Amino acid sequence: MKPISSAEIETLKNAVQHFQDCYLVASISALSRSSNGRKILAQNIAHTNDGYKIRFNNINTQSHDFFVTQKEMDDLVYLDKYKNPVILTQPHNPIIKAIEVAMNKLLEKYPSKKPWICRFPNCNEKFEFNKPSNFLEMFTGKTAFKLNEDGLRLHLKSKARESKDIFDKISDEPNSSFVAGTSIGLRKGMSDNHCYTITSVDKKAQKIELFEHRFLESLTLTYEEAIKNLKFIVGYFDKNLK
Repeated sequence: MKPISSAEIETLKNAVQHFQDCYLVASISALSRSSNGRKILAQNIAHTNDGYKIRFNNINTQSHDFFVTQKEMDDLVYLDKYKNPVILTQPHNPIIKAIEVAMNKLLEKYPSKKPWICRFPNCNEKFEFNKPSNFLEMFTGKTAFKLNEDGLRLHLKSKARESKDIFDKISDEPNSSFVAGTSIGLRKGMSDNHCYTITSVDKKAQKIELFEHRFLESLTLTYEEAIKNLKFIVGYFDKNLK
């Protein structure tokens, strides 16, 4: 087996999201943006003779490897709500697809690893809908920083001071891996219940930049706009991924 290359890891930064798994695509993108995150990706994802080996470092405190064949990847087809195949306008990143198949296998064996609240939306695949912290902690084996991910509040207004502090710290330590998410309620230029990769923070300008993986677009928010429109922040500073 051969670990995925630095060039392949680079493709994960802006990988397109096809399925209802923004948590997964944004989380993998976030890991690809920090030094130790890239090391974990190389350690956990390897080429085999006929596909990939995907390692999750913490499933009930144990590491588990899931082997994904090329046929299994080919058989994973994006369908609409009527179960009709959808013609993709952007190619599916093969590493993302391998992780999606691996997540299906993981949830088949360990169904409790999909939180109950993520089971309510209708979906075609088991790996669709999950919490980024849940995925990240299983994949990396490291406890993630979480701000308001499990709270009932729909925005960060009650956590304004903590939000500004974490934004400032990300600005000071850009070698980090963070995901931000929204809740329900229409927001100008943003989607409901959606995860974004935090790509940069400018403490001086009081702005953060997000990457939206479904439409491959960048979005810039002021701190105040972020606190008003985002529900949660999840992730790691690089030192926490050692």
